[in-house]
Amino acid sequence: MASRFGPAYVKRTLRFNSVRKGLLGGSRFWLAVFVGGYVARWSSKVTKRGAMPIRFSESLEPGESFVIRHVGSSE
Repeated sequence: MASRFGPAYVKRTLRFNSVRKGLLGGSRFWLAVFVGGYVARWSSKVTKRGAMPIRFSESLEPGESFVIRHVGSSE
């Protein structure tokens, strides 16, 4: 029964109330809670630590090289 009020429950309740009372209801306090939660979620995705996914993998033989170039647009 104690797990009912865990972190997931609190987050879900805050998110629900912030949308209902802040975005739809016009309460400045709950709108600030909504914006704070959205910024916190966005920043945790942007600053995520850990191994980045490998996008390209290629084995090179001795003497071979790999060149990365950026070709600008001709405007």
